Amino acid sequence: MEIKPFTAVLPTDAGLTKLTTNNSSWTSADTHVQPGTSYYWYELTQNGIHQWRLIASWPEQVSVTTMLPGGINTVLYPKHPVIEMLIDDWVGHFPKAYEFTDEYNVTHRLWQITEAEVNADITEAMAEITPRKTWLTTTSTPLVMLVADSEWTKFKTQPRVPDHLIQKINA
Repeated sequence: MEIKPFTAVLPTDAGLTKLTTNNSSWTSADTHVQPGTSYYWYELTQNGIHQWRLIASWPEQVSVTTMLPGGINTVLYPKHPVIEMLIDDWVGHFPKAYEFTDEYNVTHRLWQITEAEVNADITEAMAEITPRKTWLTTTSTPLVMLVADSEWTKFKTQPRVPDHLIQKINA
């Protein structure tokens, strides 16, 4: 899989309040640019069930026609021990970018992976992975969510990912 870290635009405290209440009236004061290029671990929790996702930059020329478009597109991959180890070993090591619970009672947590060595390890580990299933629109996308297929099956109905959760800065 061809992925890489990226510079992200994340919600400010005011933006988090809007995400919590599903308020779509966003302004420039609701977002800020994170320093450096990073991957992001993303955890969704609903009714005590946790699901992990990796948010990465995706080659913009890559697009696939499918039946399930989404805000941040999703790629399923077979469970991979190196990625599982990276999550287990590193997620608590990095600062939590934010945590909030939305109007649907889904808790969203996002961690920024700030060490270049760990980002390089993720890029290397994911390069060998063949996606199992992709849900991408026919238009190119700058960001993708990578989810182990065993993680994806945890929810019968996937929780909604807020539109303004994370964006790639246009550089």
